[in-house]
Amino acid sequence: MNKTFEVIRFEVMRSIKKPSFWAAAILIPVLFAFYIFIAAMSGYSAGEMLDSATDTSNMTLGLYDGAEYLKTTKIVNEDGNEQEFTLFDDEASGIAAVQNQEIDVFYAIPQNFAENPTVNIYVKPDQAKLLDNYSLPIATILQTQAVQDVSPINYAIITNTISYDTTTYDAKDNHEVEMGEITGKISGPIIALALFYILIIVLGNRLVVAMTEEKENRISELMLTSINPRNLIVGKIISLMIVGLIQLAVLVIPVLILYKVGLNYNAIPEFVIESLNALSIAQYSLLLLASYFLFTACCVIIGTITPTAKDANSYSSVLVIMVILPIFFLGSFGGTENQFMMYFLTYFPPSAPIAIMLRAIFGSLATWEFWVGLADIVIVGALLTKLATHIFCKNAIEFTAKINFKKLLGSPRSTWKN
Repeated sequence: MNKTFEVIRFEVMRSIKKPSFWAAAILIPVLFAFYIFIAAMSGYSAGEMLDSATDTSNMTLGLYDGAEYLKTTKIVNEDGNEQEFTLFDDEASGIAAVQNQEIDVFYAIPQNFAENPTVNIYVKPDQAKLLDNYSLPIATILQTQAVQDVSPINYAIITNTISYDTTTYDAKDNHEVEMGEITGKISGPIIALALFYILIIVLGNRLVVAMTEEKENRISELMLTSINPRNLIVGKIISLMIVGLIQLAVLVIPVLILYKVGLNYNAIPEFVIESLNALSIAQYSLLLLASYFLFTACCVIIGTITPTAKDANSYSSVLVIMVILPIFFLGSFGGTENQFMMYFLTYFPPSAPIAIMLRAIFGSLATWEFWVGLADIVIVGALLTKLATHIFCKNAIEFTAKINFKKLLGSPRSTWKN
């Protein structure tokens, strides 16, 4: 056990002493925040551009009402000023006015508007642009006219502005379930899923190459002369998990600070965190740790099998695909079809973590299934750790380009320290 702690302390201290570790840990949230800021500003700029492109308050508008549908020819702009259409007796004269640049935009409502509800819009040549949409003025006046002929309740139904108040009852004691309880049930798995996804995407490559670097530096044979392979593998896995959790904390702490600031300014709903109970936090914290343990054990096995980091990266992509496989079958978790795939992914070890989290989010996970799935993840992770120890004994000083699976299944070298 002392040897295992020595490996853990050495690996953790070696990682956190590297400036590149902290640079990567800090750079990722900074780049993520910068990306969100740029995306928000780009969306705001695009919205402003579209709003300015459709502004017709300073334009001269013409109208031909062949169906005699409209009872008013005035609209109120966003600035509160009235704007009146210039009326034409026929569509041809309105088109001619646009072509002669006497007016900016001309709207023509055909005589068969009731059978063919289409409005023709004509814009003068120097006014037309690719992203312009001049339908707002005529749409406003048509909606105003339609509201006058429809009762308020019918208008609410047609425009889908009716509010719906849903009350949910618990199946056990028929008590009314509050929104906070529903949110509390899904907040835990959602947060766990987000954190686990960050771990496998951001730290997956580091976990895989952690075991290959000793073989590439040819120091693994020296290490095994002074330490038991089991202590080395267990120490490696625990140290990699600690380093990953440290980097995850660097990512999460700024988010929690921003969340607290948002609560103070009432910019974020408070029930999201308040609805989390102690049992939910404990359950999904255990699931997150067990899932990360399983993923780390899989990465360590890949690192022990492959002779170089280049080969390890190739196999790691296959592992990541197996882990995120439930996302490709999302319909199986949200519906009633293909239930076999949902249960298969729940108990298939690489995909079990995300499958369990998704089933908890969609409300299809029983309590006993959660604990069975958690036990499955822990047991498989422990078995993979034992298998990694065996493989490392056989492959610690293997420098060939090919992976000899037949050799890996043989007995370990008897010369390693026990």
